[in-house]
Amino acid sequence: MAGTFLGKYDTTAANNTATGTGSVSVAEGMLPSNINNAFRSVMADIRQHYNTAEWIEYGDAAGTYTATYASSTSFTIDGANVTAIYHAGRRVKVVASTPGTIYGTISSTSFSTNTTVNVTWDSGSLSSEAITSVYIGVLAKTNNSIPTEVIGTTNIADDAITAAKMAANSVDSDSYVDGSIDLAHMSVNSIDSDQYVDASIDAEHLAADIITGAKIADDAIDSEHYTDGSIDTAHIAADQITNAKIADDQIDSEHYVDGSIDLAHLSADSVNGAKIVDDAIDSEHYTDGSIDTAHIADLNVTLAKLAASSVNSSKIVDDSIVNADINSSAAIDATKIADGTVTSAEFQYINTLSSNAQTQIDAKAATTYVDDAVAGLRTRIIAECASTANVTISSALEAGDTIDGITLVAGDRVLLKDQSTASENGLYTAVSSGAASRDTQFNSISELSGQMVVVNQGSANDNKIFLCTTNNTASLGSDSITFTVITPSNTGTVTSITAGTGLSGGAITSAGTIAIDSTVATLTGTQTFTNKTYTSPKINEDVVVTSTATELNKMDGDTSATGTTLVDADRLVVNDAGTMVQVAISDVKTYLNSAGYVTDDPTALAIALG
Repeated sequence: MAGTFLGKYDTTAANNTATGTGSVSVAEGMLPSNINNAFRSVMADIRQHYNTAEWIEYGDAAGTYTATYASSTSFTIDGANVTAIYHAGRRVKVVASTPGTIYGTISSTSFSTNTTVNVTWDSGSLSSEAITSVYIGVLAKTNNSIPTEVIGTTNIADDAITAAKMAANSVDSDSYVDGSIDLAHMSVNSIDSDQYVDASIDAEHLAADIITGAKIADDAIDSEHYTDGSIDTAHIAADQITNAKIADDQIDSEHYVDGSIDLAHLSADSVNGAKIVDDAIDSEHYTDGSIDTAHIADLNVTLAKLAASSVNSSKIVDDSIVNADINSSAAIDATKIADGTVTSAEFQYINTLSSNAQTQIDAKAATTYVDDAVAGLRTRIIAECASTANVTISSALEAGDTIDGITLVAGDRVLLKDQSTASENGLYTAVSSGAASRDTQFNSISELSGQMVVVNQGSANDNKIFLCTTNNTASLGSDSITFTVITPSNTGTVTSITAGTGLSGGAITSAGTIAIDSTVATLTGTQTFTNKTYTSPKINEDVVVTSTATELNKMDGDTSATGTTLVDADRLVVNDAGTMVQVAISDVKTYLNSAGYVTDDPTALAIALG
């Protein structure tokens, strides 16, 4: 049989070939020694299942610890803590409408309002049908009290099977536990050498400490006869352990006397980092000058490690000092700047380029603006150009875009005054790409209100001045921002002038005109100018001038020809398709040469000129 406890024994005797707990062979022809062991095993199997003498009913439908279905593997005992009765390991029998009578072993119990009993069933399980009764299993007084298939070692009390209970010749060798037959069980002189099978006496047959040195042949004890760790110091003669007797990697730290390892015992280069205790190396262990760059971890030299005044110019990488490294209170004067090192790159045109110098100038301008504002003043603000229509702020103020004929450069200040959404008006800074934003110096209503902006360039707005007329109580971004062009005008009435050459002094006439001495010029009628010198006179180009033949002749200085020597720089008056122009003599010669006339020949020239 393959069972491990009494409940698994087969009802057919021939099928039972081994006990459960000890797995002792009880097959046909077993050794006599197995008989005792087999019965012991059966006793253990019985004891495993039962502790007392019978089945006791502890739960019934009549009200004595009423049993109620809880699950397929558990039931409850109402109203009482009976966990001591229903303890784990006890056998239990439950009778119910369905599935009838089933057996199992209690796995665990607990109590709250009721006692809950959890059972591992031999077969089957509980259903929701009403439970008729519950029995606790103990050793039965009658054969039918305990089913034959459920008696195991746990159901038989220890030492309960006596000699009287055993049939004659029922114990054979299979029933004996190995080593269980001792001297008391044997009759005197009952075993001699003939009884022993060759090589049948092994360790368990020998009494302790009975083999003496006289029983051991010379050179018979080899390494396999020693128990590990059995040879101690007393067994080893002095000075008998040589280097050859010590296996590699066998000597550990506990084998050394404290302080016994000195310099002579250390091989060259044998002490590495793993052998040095943390924080054990101090300054006295370093040779002067032995620590170089490779021994210092990156970023581990701090200010505290540097001696005062120890960093000079040779220790600083070229171009490594940035603005943030310079103390804000450092007084950098002209002695620190080499002659000729400040170039135009540091001082660029403010209105077209941006640079560090520009940033500083802008910052100063902002400071000046604030100072002026505190004093109740407004400064003149320069804008590169101004809008003439609505501008898309998100995309039309990029470098390369055109405002009023001016191509923008990143950093240009632009006045937007014509936005469809008037709250967007104001001063903006052109960007390299993307959306522009308000000028940082004028991004509040207090900075814009009352501000005058002079436009520097543009087809329509060049040199115009615009005034922000929005009250400073407005909200930037939501209220309208307006700019009005300023037209210079007199604010009073001019009543008199100071007389000058050709002018009459005194009051100005009611018509607002200034009297001019008639000896100088008149504004109406015919005027004769005698001995007067004109500087860059200009006749209105839109007025037609009529002249007589005599007057035209006068343009050359006289009505008669004179012996004038012509040179290349002299000019002739020519009607060029209805327009009178001056032509140099050299240009006339070039034309005649191209027409085939020899200009050095007077006759040819005269013919050419008619």
